[in-house]
Amino acid sequence: MSDILSQDEIDKLLKSLSSGEVDMEEIKEEEEKKAVKTYDFKRPSKFSKEQLRTFEMIHENFARSLSTYLSGRVRSFVNISLASVDQITYEEFTRSLPNPSFVTVFSANELVGSVVMEMGLEIFYTILDLILGGPGLPMTNRSPTDVEISIMRREVLSILTHLAQAWEDIQAFVPNIESIESNPQFVQVAPPSEMVVLVTLYMSVGKTEGFMNICWPSNVIEPFAEKLSARLWFTTRAQKVSEENVKKLRESIKSAYADVSAVLGEVMLSLWDILNLNVGDVIRLNTHQDDPIIIKVNGTEKFKAMPGTYRGHYAAKISEMVKMEVKK
Repeated sequence: MSDILSQDEIDKLLKSLSSGEVDMEEIKEEEEKKAVKTYDFKRPSKFSKEQLRTFEMIHENFARSLSTYLSGRVRSFVNISLASVDQITYEEFTRSLPNPSFVTVFSANELVGSVVMEMGLEIFYTILDLILGGPGLPMTNRSPTDVEISIMRREVLSILTHLAQAWEDIQAFVPNIESIESNPQFVQVAPPSEMVVLVTLYMSVGKTEGFMNICWPSNVIEPFAEKLSARLWFTTRAQKVSEENVKKLRESIKSAYADVSAVLGEVMLSLWDILNLNVGDVIRLNTHQDDPIIIKVNGTEKFKAMPGTYRGHYAAKISEMVKMEVKK
């Protein structure tokens, strides 16, 4: 049925209201009843849609950054994308994890409480095999050994560093690994009924597919929850680009090295003439004694200068800048 009434329907409705067949109060009561939504006190929504949308944007950036890092690290194609962002209880999260699994608990001095990151064993063993020079064959029928966990601990810290970089516009922190477990039931960082934000990432490493989950308990998020707005996030990013990033870029450029050469003149010689050159031979250049020389920076003409000496060394005094031609 169309939401737009025809003229005949409007006339019939007005006629019914005038004759008393339809009671306006009853219509209002029905509309009020429809507006009431069921609220589950066992699963209260602590974060708004806008805050969850900011979560999505942050972890989408994290997924792109981690894809680039892991592709170079394992020398294979890695695709990571955001699958979902949900509000559930901590008990529901732990029950959804397989046993055994690869679960990392991390914290930071800037955060209140601990955060849980879980990686599927198929992805875990594929990354481990590729790092060790293997073909990237997954194994999921056993728990990781202490040696395997020790090798992957470094990679997990790199993953958490990329996660912290994705969060730096909202809440900067330096992650520290508290523990690594293979049994999810041993990981108790929040009460079973506490609401958490569960971020699920889809991972494709070579021919292996799996998921990685990041569980953010509400007690960790609440201290900076007011910053989780898309407008504030974009504003902060714009400020960082215009201030901090420009300053860092200038400092980096100052310490960069460039190949600078002074060209006194040029001449075209045949290979025969070059092979027959002897000591004392004179080569006539295409410049005169009083002509300025060209200063090249990384092979590109940048300045004109006059040759001379300075404190006993050959030198060149810049006289003018070479105008760059813009190619159309």
